[in-house]
Formats: sequence, structure tokens, C-alpha cells
Amino acid sequence: MAGDDTLPHVYAKALLDLTFEKGVAQEVLNELRAFKEVLAGFEEFRTFLHTPHIAQDVKKGVVERVFGGQVSDITLNFIRVVLDKRRQRELERIIEAYEAGYHERMDELVVRAISAVELQSSQRQRLVEVLKKKFRKEIYLEERVDPRLLGGLVLRVGDARIDGSLRTRLESIGARLADARFVSEEYYED
Repeated sequence: MAGDDTLPHVYAKALLDLTFEKGVAQEVLNELRAFKEVLAGFEEFRTFLHTPHIAQDVKKGVVERVFGGQVSDITLNFIRVVLDKRRQRELERIIEAYEAGYHERMDELVVRAISAVELQSSQRQRLVEVLKKKFRKEIYLEERVDPRLLGGLVLRVGDARIDGSLRTRLESIGARLADARFVSEEYYED
């Protein structure tokens, strides 16, 4: 994030500076993540915020009624500023930049873990310990469940992907068997 002057990063950096100064960076991070989930989960709300023909005051009023008392004043004021500047289409990217900047400042490595079923506490703890040892950083684990994996785990660390899922292993075995079958067909005559 250092040196990045794109619009989302400029807004995120300003908010990060303020929240770290006030000692509420983690709280604001949690609130922004919740707000991002609302944007992702309620298409009508996202459309409402993005529609240019709706007055900014109307948008701010709805945001205040829905989120007032649910989030800190810093978070609410920040969303108001984004709306005042007509940058609501960038809001999700601003939140992502805030998340990345927060983890960078905390010297945490974000690891995304996708599993077929929810990880048990002991599995989660062991995974974090192994990753901490491997990367020599504090680990922030983002978990997601995807039953299509059948079993195992897929990890994303930055741009790297470590795929230990059962589905991928079965597909790999299937491909090797298909290759072996074609090779073995060369030895048999009809």
C-alpha cells in the first residue's frame, strides 16, 4: 500500500492514519467488513448507493438510519464523506485497501483458506501455527467453506495458491489414469 496513490488507497490511507491515531483501527476494520458484506449481500442497497439520480442527502439519510448506532462515528462519518465526494462506486475497493493497509501496518500475512467443511478450532490453530512458522509473520486467516472441494484445503497467500483439495487430487489421479489407458491401448491389438 505504501506509495500507492490510486483513489481507493488515498481514501484508505487517510482513514488508516486517523483510526490508528485514535486507537480504533481494528473496530473500524470490523465495521467496514460488515458494511462490505451488506453491499455484497443486498444488491438493491448497492444499486441505491450507486444510482447517480438519487440525491446524496437521501443516500446519507438512509445510511444513517440503517447504520447509525450500529457503527462508530468514525465509520459513519467516513461513509458520509465517500458519499459527499460521490465515490460510492469505489467504496468496496476502498474497504479492501483499508483491509490490506491494516494488515500491512500490523505486519500480518493474510491467508485465505477454503475448505469443504468448517475447520475445527484445533485444525485452525494448527494451520495458523504451521503458516506462522513457514512465513515468520503473524497470520490473519480468512476462512470460506466450499462443499465442492469434497475434502482437503485450498490456501491463497498473496498470488500463490496451494491446492490440497480432495477434488483436485481426484482430478489429477483421473487424468493420470486416462493417460495410462491411452498408453496401455498401444500394446493391445483388437
